[in-house]
Amino acid sequence: MSLVDTLMPLVSALAILAVIPALAVLYREFVDATRPVASGLETLLICAVAAGIWLGLSALFPTVAGSRLQLPTTSLAALAAFLCSLPVRDATRRVLPALIFSSVWVIVVFTPIAIVDFFPTAVGLSPTAGPLDVGGALPVHVAVGSAALVVLLYGRNLGSVSRAHHRPRSWTLVLVTLILWAGWAIGLVGLELAADDAAARILINAIVGPLVGAAGWLVVERIRQRATTVHGAAAGLLCGLVAITAGSAYLTPLWAGIISAFAAIGAAQFTITQTEVTRRNAWIFVGAHLIAGGLGLILLGMFASDFGFIFVGQLTTLVVEIVSVLVVAAWAGGVSLALWPLIDRLTRRARLAEP
Repeated sequence: MSLVDTLMPLVSALAILAVIPALAVLYREFVDATRPVASGLETLLICAVAAGIWLGLSALFPTVAGSRLQLPTTSLAALAAFLCSLPVRDATRRVLPALIFSSVWVIVVFTPIAIVDFFPTAVGLSPTAGPLDVGGALPVHVAVGSAALVVLLYGRNLGSVSRAHHRPRSWTLVLVTLILWAGWAIGLVGLELAADDAAARILINAIVGPLVGAAGWLVVERIRQRATTVHGAAAGLLCGLVAITAGSAYLTPLWAGIISAFAAIGAAQFTITQTEVTRRNAWIFVGAHLIAGGLGLILLGMFASDFGFIFVGQLTTLVVEIVSVLVVAAWAGGVSLALWPLIDRLTRRARLAEP
């Protein structure tokens, strides 16, 4: 094994961690921007607890603990915990509700899905029986988007704390989007664990997909709102990244672009419509993660080279991808629905105590 191959898990883990502060700025309006230090420490606490939970639980499975994917998956656990905490943090400044929600969610949702997704042999499953998912789109994006959907629907009367929801300025948004793009691409390449042809394909798709995704969102934005904005381009780029996360190693650049376009257009239509109806920008979590991630997985079942329906004429891969998305979405949504009464109670108490 070469030195480059040896370092790839570490590089991937660090790159995925770099995505978290970039997303924190991108999603700045959903955290308490009036207290940046406190908000940053809250993010650090949530991510550290999630990483510790994953390391503790995964240690129960020797094949997981000894795997080269262990370190990158730890970073994915931190990323998932941060993302799933944001709808709760949008509703309260207090740390406890978001910390409880994200911690329990990592235990009950992320960990079992990640083990089945990345380490199927650890639970007695065949490595070829599960879905195609290189970058953890199921345990991170589909699951997080489903959790956000439940919070937004079930907690729709909760509203947000009485604070301004400031979006980052355009130049800041451009900078963090570039960091997000680079970190995401390097993280995906590192998850390949080898500097081979698949790694090169992942890198190319991580360039093509986001570009097409940004264009798709801007087209919808122009048609629906008669404007094109930096925020729309950033949202589309994020959708493109999410859409190719699962299949970046299995797609040609053409199909990666097509999938990213469909994902971004679908996510933009949903997000813009729901935002106009409810006046809540938090629907971006559902659009950019559940819809873009779900469409990316399902369309992968159609267009994956040597596996997809259009290449082999068999529905097996497509059915596995569809069932996986539905099962993960149902499980993550169900757990979040069960958790929300407790979080709702804590959040309401915290809001009453807020000045």
